[in-house]
Amino acid sequence: MHSSQVRSVEEGESDEKTGRRDPLPAGSGGSDRRRFLRLCGTTLLAGAAGCTDTGGDADDNGSSNDQDSDNETASQPAIEVSDATVSDTEIYLDETLEITGTIENESDVEGTFYAELRIDGTIIETKEVTVGAGETESVTFSGTFGEPGEYEVGVNDAHAGTVVVERRPPEFEIRDASIEKTTIAVGEEVEVRATVANVGGREGTFTAELQVDGLSVETQDVTIAAGDETTVPFGYAFENPGRYEVSVNGVAVAAVTVAPPAEFDVTATAIERTTVRIGENVEVRATIANVGGLEGTVTATLEAGGEPIATREVTIPSAETETVRFSVGFEERGAYALSVNGTEVDTLYVTECYVPVDERITVDSRSSNTYTFDLKKRVDVTIRAETRDGVAPTLTVAGPSGTLVDGTTDDSIDGTVTTETAGSHEIRFENDALLPWRSGTWDVRIEICTW
Repeated sequence: MHSSQVRSVEEGESDEKTGRRDPLPAGSGGSDRRRFLRLCGTTLLAGAAGCTDTGGDADDNGSSNDQDSDNETASQPAIEVSDATVSDTEIYLDETLEITGTIENESDVEGTFYAELRIDGTIIETKEVTVGAGETESVTFSGTFGEPGEYEVGVNDAHAGTVVVERRPPEFEIRDASIEKTTIAVGEEVEVRATVANVGGREGTFTAELQVDGLSVETQDVTIAAGDETTVPFGYAFENPGRYEVSVNGVAVAAVTVAPPAEFDVTATAIERTTVRIGENVEVRATIANVGGLEGTVTATLEAGGEPIATREVTIPSAETETVRFSVGFEERGAYALSVNGTEVDTLYVTECYVPVDERITVDSRSSNTYTFDLKKRVDVTIRAETRDGVAPTLTVAGPSGTLVDGTTDDSIDGTVTTETAGSHEIRFENDALLPWRSGTWDVRIEICTW
Protein backbone atom coordinates (compact mmCIF):
# COMPACT_ATOMS: atom_id res chain seq x y z
CA MET A 1 0.00 0.00 0.00
CA HIS A 2 1.18 3.58 -0.48
CA SER A 3 3.48 4.67 2.37
CA SER A 4 1.78 8.07 2.44
CA GLN A 5 -1.30 6.38 3.87
CA VAL A 6 0.50 5.14 7.02
CA ARG A 7 -0.92 6.57 10.27
CA SER A 8 0.48 4.99 13.46
CA VAL A 9 1.80 5.41 17.00
CA GLU A 10 5.44 5.13 17.99
CA GLU A 11 6.15 2.19 20.19
CA GLY A 12 6.92 3.12 23.82
CA GLU A 13 6.19 6.90 23.65
CA SER A 14 5.29 8.50 27.05
CA ASP A 15 1.80 9.68 28.00
CA GLU A 16 1.96 13.42 28.45
CA LYS A 17 -0.21 13.37 31.61
CA THR A 18 0.67 10.11 33.39
CA GLY A 19 4.25 9.66 32.20
CA ARG A 20 3.52 5.99 31.41
CA ARG A 21 5.02 4.30 28.31
CA ASP A 22 2.40 2.36 26.49
CA PRO A 23 2.99 -0.75 24.44
CA LEU A 24 2.31 -0.31 20.64
CA PRO A 25 1.86 -2.77 17.82
CA ALA A 26 5.14 -3.72 16.25
CA GLY A 27 6.13 -1.56 13.35
CA SER A 28 3.94 1.43 14.30
CA GLY A 29 5.15 4.89 13.34
CA GLY A 30 5.15 7.94 15.57
CA SER A 31 3.60 10.70 13.51
CA ASP A 32 0.01 10.16 14.77
CA ARG A 33 0.57 8.93 18.31
CA ARG A 34 -0.17 12.28 19.96
CA ARG A 35 -3.41 12.45 17.98
CA PHE A 36 -4.44 9.07 19.39
CA LEU A 37 -3.53 10.20 22.92
CA ARG A 38 -5.47 13.39 22.58
CA LEU A 39 -8.60 11.64 21.36
CA CYS A 40 -8.53 8.44 23.37
CA GLY A 41 -6.33 8.85 26.42
CA THR A 42 -4.75 5.49 27.22
CA THR A 43 -7.71 3.33 26.20
CA LEU A 44 -6.49 2.67 22.63
CA LEU A 45 -3.05 1.77 23.78
CA ALA A 46 -4.18 -0.46 26.61
CA GLY A 47 -6.95 -2.21 24.76
CA ALA A 48 -5.18 -2.23 21.39
CA ALA A 49 -8.60 -2.64 19.78
CA GLY A 50 -10.27 0.76 19.83
CA CYS A 51 -11.31 3.62 22.06
CA THR A 52 -14.23 5.83 22.95
CA ASP A 53 -14.68 9.52 23.29
CA THR A 54 -16.22 9.16 26.74
CA GLY A 55 -13.28 7.93 28.75
CA GLY A 56 -12.10 9.91 31.67
CA ASP A 57 -8.88 11.89 31.73
CA ALA A 58 -6.24 11.52 34.44
CA ASP A 59 -5.67 14.54 36.82
CA ASP A 60 -2.44 16.48 37.00
CA ASN A 61 -0.88 14.46 39.85
CA GLY A 62 -1.57 11.14 38.18
CA SER A 63 -4.62 10.14 40.37
CA SER A 64 -8.20 9.84 39.19
CA ASN A 65 -11.52 10.56 40.80
CA ASP A 66 -13.02 7.26 42.00
CA GLN A 67 -16.59 8.36 41.34
CA ASP A 68 -15.69 9.53 37.84
CA SER A 69 -13.88 6.25 37.28
CA ASP A 70 -16.89 4.22 38.33
CA ASN A 71 -19.18 6.28 36.09
CA GLU A 72 -16.74 5.89 33.14
CA THR A 73 -16.63 2.11 33.55
CA ALA A 74 -20.40 1.92 33.72
CA SER A 75 -20.78 3.91 30.47
CA GLN A 76 -17.89 2.33 28.49
CA PRO A 77 -19.27 1.10 25.10
CA ALA A 78 -18.30 -2.36 23.94
CA ILE A 79 -17.13 -1.80 20.33
CA GLU A 80 -15.09 -4.26 18.29
CA VAL A 81 -14.35 -5.38 14.73
CA SER A 82 -16.51 -8.43 14.22
CA ASP A 83 -15.42 -9.21 10.67
CA ALA A 84 -12.95 -8.09 8.03
CA THR A 85 -12.76 -8.94 4.35
CA VAL A 86 -10.62 -8.13 1.29
CA SER A 87 -11.94 -7.47 -2.21
CA ASP A 88 -9.54 -10.00 -3.70
CA THR A 89 -6.83 -12.34 -2.50
CA GLU A 90 -4.75 -12.13 -5.70
CA ILE A 91 -4.03 -8.78 -7.33
CA TYR A 92 -1.46 -7.04 -9.48
CA LEU A 93 0.74 -4.19 -8.33
CA ASP A 94 -1.27 -1.53 -10.13
CA GLU A 95 -4.65 -2.81 -8.92
CA THR A 96 -6.50 -1.31 -5.96
CA LEU A 97 -7.31 -3.56 -3.00
CA GLU A 98 -10.27 -2.78 -0.76
CA ILE A 99 -10.33 -3.96 2.87
CA THR A 100 -13.64 -3.72 4.69
CA GLY A 101 -14.13 -4.04 8.41
CA THR A 102 -17.48 -4.58 10.16
CA ILE A 103 -17.64 -2.72 13.50
CA GLU A 104 -20.26 -3.64 16.10
CA ASN A 105 -21.30 -1.73 19.21
CA GLU A 106 -22.97 -4.24 21.52
CA SER A 107 -23.50 -1.70 24.32
CA ASP A 108 -26.28 0.79 24.85
CA VAL A 109 -23.93 3.76 24.55
CA GLU A 110 -22.78 5.44 21.31
CA GLY A 111 -19.05 5.47 20.93
CA THR A 112 -16.13 6.36 18.69
CA PHE A 113 -13.89 3.60 17.40
CA TYR A 114 -10.51 3.85 15.69
CA ALA A 115 -10.34 1.26 12.94
CA GLU A 116 -6.78 0.30 12.04
CA LEU A 117 -5.71 -1.17 8.73
CA ARG A 118 -2.94 -3.59 9.51
CA ILE A 119 -0.67 -5.26 6.98
CA ASP A 120 1.70 -7.88 8.34
CA GLY A 121 0.97 -6.50 11.79
CA THR A 122 1.91 -2.92 10.93
CA ILE A 123 -0.70 -0.17 11.25
CA ILE A 124 -0.90 1.42 7.80
CA GLU A 125 -3.92 3.66 8.16
CA THR A 126 -6.45 4.62 10.84
CA LYS A 127 -10.04 5.78 10.44
CA GLU A 128 -12.36 7.17 13.09
CA VAL A 129 -15.81 5.59 13.12
CA THR A 130 -18.80 6.58 15.28
CA VAL A 131 -21.04 3.61 16.10
CA GLY A 132 -24.45 4.07 17.66
CA ALA A 133 -25.65 1.96 20.61
CA GLY A 134 -26.43 -1.57 19.43
CA GLU A 135 -25.56 -0.66 15.84
CA THR A 136 -23.10 -1.89 13.21
CA GLU A 137 -20.94 0.24 10.92
CA SER A 138 -18.50 -0.67 8.19
CA VAL A 139 -15.22 0.96 7.28
CA THR A 140 -13.31 0.54 4.02
CA PHE A 141 -9.63 1.07 3.30
CA SER A 142 -8.19 1.03 -0.22
CA GLY A 143 -4.82 1.32 -1.83
CA THR A 144 -2.19 -0.33 -3.98
CA PHE A 145 0.95 -2.26 -3.12
CA GLY A 146 4.43 -1.09 -4.02
CA GLU A 147 6.14 -4.46 -4.18
CA PRO A 148 5.04 -7.97 -5.06
CA GLY A 149 4.72 -10.48 -2.25
CA GLU A 150 2.34 -12.21 0.17
CA TYR A 151 0.68 -10.00 2.77
CA GLU A 152 -1.47 -10.66 5.86
CA VAL A 153 -4.21 -8.05 5.93
CA GLY A 154 -6.58 -7.19 8.76
CA VAL A 155 -8.62 -4.52 10.48
CA ASN A 156 -7.51 -4.20 14.11
CA ASP A 157 -7.46 -7.78 15.41
CA ALA A 158 -9.78 -9.16 12.71
CA HIS A 159 -7.92 -11.04 10.02
CA ALA A 160 -9.23 -10.10 6.56
CA GLY A 161 -7.16 -12.52 4.53
CA THR A 162 -3.86 -13.31 2.89
CA VAL A 163 -3.29 -11.27 -0.26
CA VAL A 164 -0.84 -12.35 -2.95
CA VAL A 165 0.47 -9.38 -4.96
CA GLU A 166 2.18 -10.02 -8.29
CA ARG A 167 3.56 -8.04 -11.14
CA ARG A 168 1.39 -8.13 -14.22
CA PRO A 169 2.33 -10.86 -16.70
CA PRO A 170 4.04 -9.90 -19.96
CA GLU A 171 1.68 -8.22 -22.39
CA PHE A 172 2.73 -7.35 -25.91
CA GLU A 173 1.50 -5.00 -28.59
CA ILE A 174 2.62 -4.15 -32.12
CA ARG A 175 3.31 -0.44 -32.08
CA ASP A 176 4.53 -0.01 -35.62
CA ALA A 177 4.92 -2.13 -38.73
CA SER A 178 6.33 -1.18 -42.12
CA ILE A 179 7.44 -2.73 -45.39
CA GLU A 180 10.40 -1.78 -47.55
CA LYS A 181 8.30 -1.35 -50.71
CA THR A 182 4.87 -2.39 -51.90
CA THR A 183 5.61 -3.27 -55.53
CA ILE A 184 8.14 -6.02 -56.02
CA ALA A 185 9.15 -8.66 -58.52
CA VAL A 186 8.45 -12.37 -58.29
CA GLY A 187 11.25 -13.95 -56.30
CA GLU A 188 12.47 -10.62 -54.93
CA GLU A 189 12.92 -10.53 -51.14
CA VAL A 190 11.29 -7.65 -49.32
CA GLU A 191 11.92 -6.58 -45.70
CA VAL A 192 9.08 -6.17 -43.21
CA ARG A 193 9.82 -4.58 -39.81
CA ALA A 194 7.63 -4.59 -36.71
CA THR A 195 8.16 -2.78 -33.38
CA VAL A 196 6.93 -4.90 -30.46
CA ALA A 197 6.43 -3.37 -26.98
CA ASN A 198 6.05 -5.21 -23.66
CA VAL A 199 3.41 -3.21 -21.77
CA GLY A 200 3.12 -5.84 -19.02
CA GLY A 201 4.85 -6.01 -15.67
CA ARG A 202 7.37 -8.78 -16.30
CA GLU A 203 9.90 -9.77 -18.90
CA GLY A 204 8.55 -12.23 -21.40
CA THR A 205 9.03 -13.88 -24.78
CA PHE A 206 6.87 -12.91 -27.74
CA THR A 207 6.44 -14.86 -30.95
CA ALA A 208 6.32 -12.33 -33.79
CA GLU A 209 4.52 -13.76 -36.80
CA LEU A 210 4.69 -12.52 -40.38
CA GLN A 211 1.42 -13.22 -42.16
CA VAL A 212 0.51 -13.13 -45.83
CA ASP A 213 -3.20 -13.14 -46.59
CA GLY A 214 -3.76 -14.25 -42.99
CA LEU A 215 -1.44 -17.25 -43.19
CA SER A 216 1.74 -17.49 -41.12
CA VAL A 217 4.84 -17.56 -43.31
CA GLU A 218 7.59 -16.81 -40.79
CA THR A 219 8.00 -16.48 -37.00
CA GLN A 220 10.61 -15.07 -34.64
CA ASP A 221 10.83 -15.32 -30.84
CA VAL A 222 11.99 -12.17 -29.02
CA THR A 223 12.48 -11.66 -25.27
CA ILE A 224 11.50 -8.16 -24.10
CA ALA A 225 11.86 -6.65 -20.63
CA ALA A 226 8.86 -4.96 -19.03
CA GLY A 227 8.43 -1.45 -20.43
CA ASP A 228 10.84 -2.04 -23.32
CA GLU A 229 10.34 -2.52 -27.03
CA THR A 230 12.30 -4.10 -29.87
CA THR A 231 12.17 -4.15 -33.65
CA VAL A 232 11.77 -7.49 -35.40
CA PRO A 233 12.89 -7.73 -39.07
CA PHE A 234 11.47 -10.28 -41.52
CA GLY A 235 12.66 -11.05 -45.03
CA TYR A 236 10.22 -12.70 -47.42
CA ALA A 237 10.17 -13.46 -51.14
CA PHE A 238 6.94 -14.01 -53.09
CA GLU A 239 7.09 -16.81 -55.61
CA ASN A 240 3.99 -15.97 -57.64
CA PRO A 241 2.59 -12.75 -59.10
CA GLY A 242 -0.50 -11.23 -57.51
CA ARG A 243 -1.68 -8.88 -54.77
CA TYR A 244 -1.08 -9.89 -51.15
CA GLU A 245 -2.12 -8.48 -47.77
CA VAL A 246 0.85 -8.45 -45.38
CA SER A 247 0.40 -8.26 -41.60
CA VAL A 248 2.30 -8.95 -38.38
CA ASN A 249 0.32 -10.79 -35.68
CA GLY A 250 -2.88 -9.55 -37.24
CA VAL A 251 -1.76 -5.90 -37.51
CA ALA A 252 -2.04 -4.80 -41.14
CA VAL A 253 1.18 -3.59 -42.76
CA ALA A 254 0.38 -3.04 -46.46
CA ALA A 255 -0.95 -4.54 -49.64
CA VAL A 256 1.90 -5.79 -51.81
CA THR A 257 1.78 -6.12 -55.58
CA VAL A 258 4.01 -8.88 -56.91
CA ALA A 259 4.66 -8.70 -60.65
CA PRO A 260 6.88 -10.56 -63.12
CA PRO A 261 10.32 -8.96 -62.99
CA ALA A 262 11.59 -6.60 -65.64
CA GLU A 263 12.56 -8.52 -68.79
CA PHE A 264 14.29 -7.01 -71.78
CA ASP A 265 14.41 -7.81 -75.47
CA VAL A 266 16.45 -6.12 -78.19
CA THR A 267 13.78 -5.47 -80.81
CA ALA A 268 15.76 -3.55 -83.46
CA THR A 269 19.33 -2.67 -84.39
CA ALA A 270 20.96 -0.36 -86.89
CA ILE A 271 24.42 0.76 -87.94
CA GLU A 272 25.30 4.05 -89.60
CA ARG A 273 27.44 2.35 -92.27
CA THR A 274 29.22 -0.92 -92.51
CA THR A 275 32.61 0.18 -93.90
CA VAL A 276 34.93 2.58 -92.11
CA ARG A 277 38.60 3.27 -92.07
CA ILE A 278 40.93 2.57 -89.16
CA GLY A 279 40.18 5.00 -86.28
CA GLU A 280 36.93 6.20 -87.84
CA ASN A 281 33.88 5.98 -85.56
CA VAL A 282 30.45 4.72 -86.54
CA GLU A 283 27.14 4.87 -84.65
CA VAL A 284 25.39 1.66 -83.63
CA ARG A 285 21.80 1.78 -82.33
CA ALA A 286 19.70 -0.78 -80.48
CA THR A 287 16.05 -0.54 -79.42
CA ILE A 288 15.35 -2.35 -76.15
CA ALA A 289 11.84 -3.19 -74.91
CA ASN A 290 10.86 -4.02 -71.33
CA VAL A 291 8.46 -6.92 -71.74
CA GLY A 292 8.29 -7.68 -67.99
CA GLY A 293 5.83 -6.52 -65.36
CA LEU A 294 8.00 -4.00 -63.51
CA GLU A 295 10.28 -1.11 -64.30
CA GLY A 296 13.87 -2.21 -64.42
CA THR A 297 17.40 -1.30 -65.37
CA VAL A 298 19.23 -3.12 -68.13
CA THR A 299 22.85 -2.97 -69.17
CA ALA A 300 23.11 -2.85 -72.95
CA THR A 301 26.39 -4.36 -74.08
CA LEU A 302 27.86 -3.84 -77.54
CA GLU A 303 29.98 -6.81 -78.57
CA ALA A 304 32.43 -7.35 -81.40
CA GLY A 305 33.00 -10.99 -82.23
CA GLY A 306 31.38 -11.93 -78.91
CA GLU A 307 33.69 -9.69 -76.84
CA PRO A 308 32.21 -6.69 -74.96
CA ILE A 309 33.55 -3.36 -76.20
CA ALA A 310 31.05 -0.84 -74.76
CA THR A 311 28.13 -0.73 -72.29
CA ARG A 312 25.19 1.56 -71.57
CA GLU A 313 22.86 1.32 -68.55
CA VAL A 314 19.26 2.37 -69.04
CA THR A 315 16.10 2.21 -66.90
CA ILE A 316 12.92 1.29 -68.78
CA PRO A 317 9.36 1.21 -67.40
CA SER A 318 7.25 -1.86 -68.03
CA ALA A 319 5.90 -2.15 -71.60
CA GLU A 320 8.09 0.71 -72.86
CA THR A 321 11.16 0.91 -75.12
CA GLU A 322 14.41 2.83 -75.15
CA THR A 323 16.97 3.37 -77.91
CA VAL A 324 20.59 2.95 -76.90
CA ARG A 325 23.38 4.49 -78.99
CA PHE A 326 27.03 3.53 -79.21
CA SER A 327 29.86 5.25 -81.06
CA VAL A 328 32.57 2.76 -81.91
CA GLY A 329 35.83 2.70 -83.86
CA PHE A 330 38.72 0.26 -84.27
CA GLU A 331 42.46 0.72 -84.57
CA GLU A 332 43.07 -2.44 -86.55
CA ARG A 333 41.62 -3.44 -89.87
CA GLY A 334 39.29 -6.39 -90.00
CA ALA A 335 35.69 -7.53 -90.19
CA TYR A 336 33.91 -7.13 -86.87
CA ALA A 337 30.60 -8.92 -86.24
CA LEU A 338 28.66 -6.53 -83.99
CA SER A 339 25.82 -7.48 -81.64
CA VAL A 340 23.93 -5.93 -78.70
CA ASN A 341 23.07 -8.27 -75.84
CA GLY A 342 23.42 -11.21 -78.19
CA THR A 343 21.27 -9.74 -80.98
CA GLU A 344 23.13 -9.37 -84.28
CA VAL A 345 23.58 -5.86 -85.65
CA ASP A 346 25.82 -6.26 -88.76
CA THR A 347 29.41 -6.78 -89.78
CA LEU A 348 31.55 -3.68 -89.64
CA TYR A 349 34.49 -3.67 -92.03
CA VAL A 350 37.41 -1.61 -90.83
CA THR A 351 39.68 -1.00 -93.80
CA GLU A 352 43.24 0.05 -94.43
CA CYS A 353 43.84 1.79 -97.76
CA TYR A 354 46.66 1.67 -100.31
CA VAL A 355 47.14 2.99 -103.88
CA PRO A 356 48.34 0.31 -106.29
CA VAL A 357 47.87 2.52 -109.41
CA ASP A 358 48.63 6.21 -109.79
CA GLU A 359 49.82 6.85 -113.37
CA ARG A 360 49.10 8.33 -116.77
CA ILE A 361 48.02 5.82 -119.37
CA THR A 362 47.38 5.94 -123.12
CA VAL A 363 44.74 3.73 -124.62
CA ASP A 364 44.52 3.36 -128.36
CA SER A 365 41.25 3.51 -130.27
CA ARG A 366 39.12 0.43 -129.76
CA SER A 367 41.43 -1.02 -127.12
CA SER A 368 41.61 -1.13 -123.32
CA ASN A 369 44.00 -1.08 -120.44
CA THR A 370 43.32 -3.68 -117.71
CA TYR A 371 44.34 -3.92 -114.04
CA THR A 372 43.73 -7.18 -112.13
CA PHE A 373 43.41 -7.54 -108.33
CA ASP A 374 42.53 -10.45 -106.04
CA LEU A 375 40.06 -8.79 -103.68
CA LYS A 376 38.03 -9.76 -100.62
CA LYS A 377 34.32 -9.33 -100.23
CA ARG A 378 33.33 -5.87 -99.01
CA VAL A 379 36.52 -4.19 -100.20
CA ASP A 380 36.16 -0.61 -101.44
CA VAL A 381 37.87 0.31 -104.69
CA THR A 382 37.98 4.00 -105.51
CA ILE A 383 38.79 4.79 -109.14
CA ARG A 384 39.58 8.19 -110.56
CA ALA A 385 40.37 8.80 -114.26
CA GLU A 386 40.56 12.14 -116.02
CA THR A 387 41.00 12.45 -119.81
CA ARG A 388 43.78 14.55 -121.24
CA ASP A 389 43.18 13.94 -124.95
CA GLY A 390 39.50 14.70 -125.35
CA VAL A 391 38.35 11.09 -125.56
CA ALA A 392 35.76 10.05 -122.98
CA PRO A 393 36.78 6.85 -121.19
CA THR A 394 34.61 3.85 -120.45
CA LEU A 395 35.25 2.05 -117.16
CA THR A 396 34.36 -1.57 -116.50
CA VAL A 397 34.94 -3.33 -113.17
CA ALA A 398 34.31 -7.05 -113.48
CA GLY A 399 34.51 -9.64 -110.75
CA PRO A 400 33.78 -13.37 -110.24
CA SER A 401 30.06 -12.70 -110.34
CA GLY A 402 30.11 -10.55 -113.43
CA THR A 403 30.16 -6.88 -114.23
CA LEU A 404 29.85 -4.68 -111.23
CA VAL A 405 30.30 -1.22 -112.68
CA ASP A 406 30.00 0.08 -116.24
CA GLY A 407 29.97 3.82 -116.30
CA THR A 408 31.11 6.73 -118.46
CA THR A 409 31.27 10.42 -117.78
CA ASP A 410 32.08 13.22 -120.16
CA ASP A 411 35.69 13.73 -119.29
CA SER A 412 36.34 11.97 -115.97
CA ILE A 413 35.45 9.07 -113.72
CA ASP A 414 35.38 9.39 -109.93
CA GLY A 415 33.57 6.65 -107.98
CA THR A 416 33.86 3.89 -105.41
CA VAL A 417 32.98 0.27 -105.99
CA THR A 418 32.39 -2.13 -103.09
CA THR A 419 33.05 -5.74 -103.95
CA GLU A 420 30.13 -8.07 -103.14
CA THR A 421 32.13 -11.27 -103.61
CA ALA A 422 35.72 -12.18 -103.03
CA GLY A 423 38.00 -13.22 -105.87
CA SER A 424 39.80 -11.86 -108.94
CA HIS A 425 38.55 -8.52 -110.18
CA GLU A 426 39.43 -6.61 -113.38
CA ILE A 427 39.39 -2.88 -113.81
CA ARG A 428 39.34 -1.94 -117.50
CA PHE A 429 39.66 1.48 -119.14
CA GLU A 430 38.39 1.32 -122.72
CA ASN A 431 38.71 3.69 -125.63
CA ASP A 432 35.65 3.41 -127.87
CA ALA A 433 36.75 6.07 -130.33
CA LEU A 434 35.70 5.18 -133.94
CA LEU A 435 38.73 6.65 -135.62
CA PRO A 436 41.96 4.67 -135.27
CA TRP A 437 44.07 7.73 -134.66
CA ARG A 438 42.00 8.85 -131.73
CA SER A 439 44.00 7.42 -128.87
CA GLY A 440 43.17 8.62 -125.35
CA THR A 441 45.36 9.65 -122.46
CA TRP A 442 44.14 9.53 -118.88
CA ASP A 443 45.48 10.22 -115.41
CA VAL A 444 44.43 7.10 -113.46
CA ARG A 445 44.42 6.59 -109.70
CA ILE A 446 43.10 3.42 -108.04
CA GLU A 447 42.82 3.23 -104.24
CA ILE A 448 41.90 -0.08 -102.56
CA CYS A 449 40.66 -0.10 -98.99
CA THR A 450 40.80 -3.62 -97.64
CA TRP A 451 40.31 -5.20 -94.29
